[in-house]
Amino acid sequence: MRLQILAVFTLTALTGLAACQKEATPAAPAQQAQQQAPAQTEPPAQAPQQAVVPTSGESLIREPVAAQSQPVQAIQTKTFGEYTIHLTKAKVVGQILSVEFIAVPPKDANGKYKGVSGEYFPLKDFDYIDETTSKKVTLLQDENGKYMANPLSRVSEELRLEGHQRFPQALTLKFPAPPATSPTITIDFPKVGSFESVPVSR
Repeated sequence: MRLQILAVFTLTALTGLAACQKEATPAAPAQQAQQQAPAQTEPPAQAPQQAVVPTSGESLIREPVAAQSQPVQAIQTKTFGEYTIHLTKAKVVGQILSVEFIAVPPKDANGKYKGVSGEYFPLKDFDYIDETTSKKVTLLQDENGKYMANPLSRVSEELRLEGHQRFPQALTLKFPAPPATSPTITIDFPKVGSFESVPVSR
């Protein structure tokens, strides 16, 4: 009787051990699959890094728009000494003709503006010729006799081009407006020359 009980106990233990081994055996492939899973997901993780590389070879670092060189939109251009004088505006607003020039100094080998000597231009010698009527028109003056121009010299009788300024300078003048029937004028700039057949915008 004791032998039968011992035999049954031994058989039960062996059956349980065999079941545990069967359950443990499938775990190995599962562990291998978990170890291999990260390796399979690595290529998709690298895809976003490749997507940001520019295909055209252009650098991703660009200069700010403000730092880029902006060309002057000139109606006409003349030279004066080392300066380039651009006529950029001749526009009528109401009864006044506003004329603007941009004086640009030269640049050095590094592309930076050089500081050069300035100049003074007598305002009494500025005028324009109405090309339709051949009438000469001089600068406007305020109630105190001061010429309507900028920048002025200390005595207000001259237009001042400041020397040794390493940037372009704006020079503005105001005249009585020509009639609407006069589409073009000639502007006399003392020491610089005449800007002929300048279209008047309105």
